[in-house]
Amino acid sequence: MERSTAIRMRRSGRTAGTGTILGALAVLLASPGMGPAAAPGAPSSLTVRTGKQVTLLGDRALGLREFPDGAIAVVSRSPKVRLLVSSGVSSFLVEGRRLDALDRAERVLAPGKPGEFDNGYAGISGAWRDPAGRLYAFYHAEDHEGLGRFGNNVPGFYCRAALAVSDDDGRAFTKMGPVVTSAQVKEPGGPFDQGCGELCVVAERDGCHLYMYYADHSRVGGRGVQICLARAPIEGGAPAPGTWKKYHQGAFGEDGLGGQDTPVVSAGGIPADATFPHVTWSRALGVYVMVFNVVAYLEHPESGKERRPGRSGIYWAWSADGISWSEPRQLLRAYSMWSSAGEDRRRS
Repeated sequence: MERSTAIRMRRSGRTAGTGTILGALAVLLASPGMGPAAAPGAPSSLTVRTGKQVTLLGDRALGLREFPDGAIAVVSRSPKVRLLVSSGVSSFLVEGRRLDALDRAERVLAPGKPGEFDNGYAGISGAWRDPAGRLYAFYHAEDHEGLGRFGNNVPGFYCRAALAVSDDDGRAFTKMGPVVTSAQVKEPGGPFDQGCGELCVVAERDGCHLYMYYADHSRVGGRGVQICLARAPIEGGAPAPGTWKKYHQGAFGEDGLGGQDTPVVSAGGIPADATFPHVTWSRALGVYVMVFNVVAYLEHPESGKERRPGRSGIYWAWSADGISWSEPRQLLRAYSMWSSAGEDRRRS
């Protein structure tokens, strides 16, 4: 699992519009020279400019240790900022007067018991509130049993995208079970990373569906870890288990639980993984904007090659319909996967 030792935001001089670990990382401006693959009607091109990096929560702040994996889910922005954040192996409700003045954390979701699908990790990274005010949280659930450990001593996992529901504005959640799972079943003793997860959710612009972007670890056909898409109807119903359909070969025709999928964003033809997506809809631009990580295999510190990061880092792309995406562009060059050989995950 990816880790960072602090939650950071990149300020652009504008109000934060998302709740990701990157926060308000970019200003999007018209700029020539980029050939989009998005649907007709989208802007001809966009570019991203980053601002100064600001630490929101340092390691050990509010009693939290480490912030693994993907996005942060925004519960509310006023009168308090309230966020759902994963730390250690659990999820926390973090609150404060402002995004840069967080002062309280309370655990609201923890891993399940031995033998359960989320026995090793339960990290919320997406949320949606229905018209009645009920809060649906989507989390990266890990099963650690029988899968050994990575070279950096982090537990191996079979991951699923799961749902938990709150009727008290995020202070307590009831688990509803997996909503999106891999077509590949768990293989005990197999690869250290299996399944699908590292998700985010965003309401489709027409309000009819909820989109979930997730990383699939099946590596079918040698494609590596890539970003896939599923959706569930939200008009007159809940995005519950059994309502999700995966995007596959041009249509949402495969079941969310175990169906096949077709990547919508990849690492661009290099030996690398594309993972940890976060997507938002920009009303001002009329497009979806995604940030995600690329991990180039031969650049990773544990590859033994000792190469400086070149293709690895944080990337961005945009789309008019949420399905066809522009060519990804590198935003930050960095090792984008946590690595520290011999160190075990600290548990909160």
